[in-house]
Amino acid sequence: MLAIILKIILCSSIFIGIYYLFLEREKMYRFNRFYLLFSLIFSYVIPFISITIQLPEPKNKSQILFEDTAQQIVLIQHEQDSFNWMNVIWIIYGAITLFFLIRSMLSVRAVKRMQGEKRIYQNRRVMVMKENIPPFSFWNTIYLGEDYIKNNMIDPRIFLHEAGHIEQKHSLDLIFLDIMKIFTWFNPALFLYKKAILTNHEFLADEAVLNNRYNIKEYQNLILNEIINIQNLPLTHSFNFNNTKKRFIMMTAKKSKFIVVKKAAGIMAMIAAVALFAERSYAISPTITKDTHTVSSIVKNSLSIQDPYKEFKDILDKYSDLLNSGKYAEFSKKISASDKSRLEDLYPQLTDAQRNEQKITFINIPELKKRIPTEGELKSFLNKSNYAVWIDSKKIENSSLKNYKTSDFSHVSISGVGKNARTAKNPQPYQVSLMSNNYFEKTMDRKPHTAMGIKKGIVKVISDTISPRKTVSNEGISTNANIQQDKDFVQAEFPEGAKSFRSKVLSMFDTSTLNGKEKLIKSTAFIHIDETGKISQITASGNNEDFNKEIIKTITAVNNGASWKPATKNGKAIASIYNFPATMSFR
Repeated sequence: MLAIILKIILCSSIFIGIYYLFLEREKMYRFNRFYLLFSLIFSYVIPFISITIQLPEPKNKSQILFEDTAQQIVLIQHEQDSFNWMNVIWIIYGAITLFFLIRSMLSVRAVKRMQGEKRIYQNRRVMVMKENIPPFSFWNTIYLGEDYIKNNMIDPRIFLHEAGHIEQKHSLDLIFLDIMKIFTWFNPALFLYKKAILTNHEFLADEAVLNNRYNIKEYQNLILNEIINIQNLPLTHSFNFNNTKKRFIMMTAKKSKFIVVKKAAGIMAMIAAVALFAERSYAISPTITKDTHTVSSIVKNSLSIQDPYKEFKDILDKYSDLLNSGKYAEFSKKISASDKSRLEDLYPQLTDAQRNEQKITFINIPELKKRIPTEGELKSFLNKSNYAVWIDSKKIENSSLKNYKTSDFSHVSISGVGKNARTAKNPQPYQVSLMSNNYFEKTMDRKPHTAMGIKKGIVKVISDTISPRKTVSNEGISTNANIQQDKDFVQAEFPEGAKSFRSKVLSMFDTSTLNGKEKLIKSTAFIHIDETGKISQITASGNNEDFNKEIIKTITAVNNGASWKPATKNGKAIASIYNFPATMSFR
């Protein structure tokens, strides 16, 4: 939102700057009016324009990636701040917007409440008032004091001037500008636009008078005589407009030889603004592949000439003390929003080797899907020593779960927390996030986003190409086990080892149950293993229900009553949850 607002302000400032620099002093009033109105509208549209750049499709193979050393991804869930600054900002915005709205309504009301004699003069509506009010026009009516009527006649120069405003519908420009100011009052360029548009209106009205061959000097004297009676109302055009010097200059100015060049400069400025400020997206070239897939821009709004690897490291170096000492929870709080956003932009540009060197990673968080907790899960979450629990992003006491039943929730997610990522307030090895039915409904339509995580351990990646049992063109399934690491904690282990477990899951997974409509689907299986090594429950959470069910079905078949080596802590067997993430891509 902030980026869009800044682009709007910058675009409108550039456009009005071009007007004052090249166009204002040129005798091309109708083009200038069009430029001012169109450039203002265009400056609000540009940030929403998306330019798609075609890129050649990289050569890819279907690959399965395994990790010899387990990788721990730490996603730290913060408690919701009790004081929301965004609410304050919206309240301030609403209050100022309401102020401008009321002021505009009062201005219109002030004009409409004016009392006087209504007349039709030369097919124009005229309101003649007893007060000595200088002439002005609003909408389709000319307002003036009765002193301006001599022998039932209005000075033709005054009448032509105000009739010019009405005929060219200048009131529409001012109403549009006022609406823009009401809702986007934070844009300082609007005040320059209003000044420029009012001046341009006066140039057009003066031109309407002088085209009837009235003497310029006499007309200028008439304007000077009216200056002492200035009474400008908002949204109106007053005959004795106070920008007198510019008006007098333009009355005697001649058309420049460079009008065409200056018009071109104004149009080129708009084209350049689109190139600079429009949103970029990159797509696979359709000339290389039959299907064109839209991918996110590596650099969203600008092209970086700096080495992304060096820039990535330079940003992390600012927080090296926290990262090197393992203070990951503090790092997640201290990193600025701009640094985090920039790291997220740079991360896709790093090579696999460069990513493996880093202590942080970025994970695509899938769209929320309904996943109701089981009775057994809800009961296990009562264990305060193992689980920190949040409901609707608010931390709660574990014991309060007794007041809930499974049908009260539409979503549950469970994540492991590394030892260095735990805090004194939340020392538990697992975090549970529950969503009530209403909260889930409000958030289920949100777009997938990326989360920053912390890696522990050095990851050695081995790649292999495996064909699924039932193949669909160019399909592959990728898995990666997230194992809780703690020097006093040993994760549970499949009887034949983790590598054998992964291989069996891959070989038994039935891909024919998936239709491939979604290009990328993810799921995490949670294998509940008791202290004797028996599997008590298998659940899965992900963005595709068919994938979740197939993962559960496959893991159940692989285990087939097998007894795992239970997890241990301080040498003692304990119950644990083995996390098994899986990703399938359809290319």
